[in-house]
Amino acid sequence: MAVAGSIKTDTKVEQLRAHLPAVHRTGYFNAGTNGPLADLGLAAMTEAATRELNHGRIGSGLYEKIMADWKQVRERIGSILEVSPAEIALTRSTTEGVNIALYGLDWRRGDEIISTSLEHPGVIVPMTMIAHRFGVNLRYADIGNGKCDLGAKIEELITPRTRAIVLSHVMWSSGAVLPLDEVTAIARRHGVLVIVDAAQAAGQVRPRLYESGVDAYAVSGQKWLCGPGGTGALYVRKDRLTHFRPTYVRMAQSEPTGFVIPAPGAARFEIGEFYTPALLAQLATLTWIQDEVGLDWMYDRIAALGQKCWAGLAKIDGVTVTTPRDQMAGIVCFNVDGMHPREVTEKLEPMGFTIRYVEYALGPTVARVSNSWWNTEEEVDGLVAAVPEIASKR
Repeated sequence: MAVAGSIKTDTKVEQLRAHLPAVHRTGYFNAGTNGPLADLGLAAMTEAATRELNHGRIGSGLYEKIMADWKQVRERIGSILEVSPAEIALTRSTTEGVNIALYGLDWRRGDEIISTSLEHPGVIVPMTMIAHRFGVNLRYADIGNGKCDLGAKIEELITPRTRAIVLSHVMWSSGAVLPLDEVTAIARRHGVLVIVDAAQAAGQVRPRLYESGVDAYAVSGQKWLCGPGGTGALYVRKDRLTHFRPTYVRMAQSEPTGFVIPAPGAARFEIGEFYTPALLAQLATLTWIQDEVGLDWMYDRIAALGQKCWAGLAKIDGVTVTTPRDQMAGIVCFNVDGMHPREVTEKLEPMGFTIRYVEYALGPTVARVSNSWWNTEEEVDGLVAAVPEIASKR
């Protein structure tokens, strides 16, 4: 991956940061958990909630208005993901999207799922439930920190019983950006579906879904896209809609004969009600990100800040950066000799830098910095300078 261009903390950055109050309280380096909320998103949510309070949630035209709101959100998400809105289902999280895709397949005992050694519990847990319920076998490719010949590792695990490859676009515990187009090309040769956890990808890297050819792509709304909690989406490629069956059916018509007619497009996978104020907040924030922040500028700046952070941390004695530099965007994972990543995280917070440590039984334990477009160059320098300071006091 090429190193992005130079970074300039200019008037645009300051103007945009003015809409994100939380970034003025701390060096906000934790988009990988939750991004900062935008004031205009809060305004949209407050206005909608106040309207519901004062006028109730009833009346003629209510459902028509709700459906119109949902349609607008699908259209905006589709535009940001560069796909048709007919391929977008609204969800409440990435994990819900992954579950919809996994449980939408007609599993048979002895079928196989291939995944990687770096996956988030939001992938591992539903796969494990599928394995227990249907007698499906799980096969994991050991990919280290993500820098490897991923295609070869995946392909050597494929057998005639393989039904799906399930993996992340950006690894939550290493920051590695995986080559989805390579994996998908291999999957096509073997007639295997590709389901992607894009929790850390949406809003951090350009998706290029049509180019990669992935079949299902589940995203979060509250992370890099700065939406409220309980928002997300699932992309299902239009020629794969019938490969995934709705598990919970709401968007459908039922016939007296017993037939169920699914809603057209990916909306058939939407499994419940959504909190309208949160959806409208998401819509307002996504519109701002696309129209004011700018997607190209956002992706380039995140990559540039990530490179700057990586280079700074890598120069510190006693620090090991585990993120592959030529295969990353904004996430930088590292360890400090003699310190648990939890301690690193706790000691940085009172110094004005909020990061996260990642600890999971099946993956690495690291301190994780999520550099995003709202961070300033000075904040990155300050974070890098703070690491040897806390290490010297251990």
